[in-house]
Amino acid sequence: MINRKLILSGSAAFVLVAAGTMAFVYGNNIGATADASEGGSDAPQGPPPAAVAVAKAEIRALAPRSEVPGSVVSMRDSLVAAATSGKIEWVADIGIEVEAGDVIARIDAADAEFTRDDSVAQVRRLKARADYLDSLYNRFLDLGEDAGESQATLDEMRSNRDEAVQAVRQAEVAMRRAQTNLDRTEVKAPFAGRIVSQEMQVGEFANSGSGLVRLVDTSRYEVTARAPAGLARNVTTGEAIRVANGLDTMDAVVRAVVPVGDDRSRMLELRLELPDTAWYIGSAVRVSLPTAQVRSVTAVPRDALVLRAERVSVYVIGEDNAAKRIDVELGSAEGDFIEIIGDVEPGDSVVIRGGERLRDGQSVTISELSGTASV
Repeated sequence: MINRKLILSGSAAFVLVAAGTMAFVYGNNIGATADASEGGSDAPQGPPPAAVAVAKAEIRALAPRSEVPGSVVSMRDSLVAAATSGKIEWVADIGIEVEAGDVIARIDAADAEFTRDDSVAQVRRLKARADYLDSLYNRFLDLGEDAGESQATLDEMRSNRDEAVQAVRQAEVAMRRAQTNLDRTEVKAPFAGRIVSQEMQVGEFANSGSGLVRLVDTSRYEVTARAPAGLARNVTTGEAIRVANGLDTMDAVVRAVVPVGDDRSRMLELRLELPDTAWYIGSAVRVSLPTAQVRSVTAVPRDALVLRAERVSVYVIGEDNAAKRIDVELGSAEGDFIEIIGDVEPGDSVVIRGGERLRDGQSVTISELSGTASV
């Protein structure tokens, strides 16, 4: 009985010693883990470098601008009219494309043919008489005094011959006119384009000057806009002006500034040549006109702006690859560039991608150096 109690007591002591040892080891491990989680002197400090893309601030010639409405029009838009009278026999279908010289309408040619044939006969008759009088005059002239005719008679014969020759020439003019009227029964396209409307239909009678079809050149576009004289004063012929059609924009060259204003509105018309484009004739566009003279300013791409409710800023990258936030004011804008007023110098690298999450003083890695961006 005594031996059994001693064995139980020894086993209990052993268990207590083992439990204490494990508690000691476990406590040390917890302390080491806690120390590691608190970090030592070698642990990294602050956010990691941010990947950004940059561009250069540069000197640009800009001016404040104001938009005026405009429309896309064709440089050649004609209501092709009949040049002779007659019944309409055929008109080209709406929507077809034609080349210059193609027939786009036909007028009944019967009356024109009759007139032409009558003129031809008249020319032949008068030419026969003129030839007879010329031969008669030359015969008496060759006979001389043997003919027994006085000088007055010879003069009269020569006058009759000359009058007949002039009658022939007059008849030839009438014949050419009749032939022209016959040719005009086939109405031809004055330029290449597209038929956009039929003003008269088959069976109707057209007088000279009656509109038949509307023909529009769909290969050469321009923009027409009306602007106050104060804006038009800053526009010069040959200048490139930004034109927007929805989200699509392009530069158009000023072809003409019409220096005649409306008596009431005082608006002047501008004409701008468009390059090749898929815009439709009649599209409504916005024309960006300078409101003042062009100035040389410090400009950055619009993507460099970081907009907040209380400020507008840009991030400039220094030599230590750290981002410095600089608050700026905005000025003139043109295309992708905008004037900034603040502590930014031409040649400074400004962030154009990745600036939304940057912090002032944060390190960066430049993933793309785009240099001078283009408009």
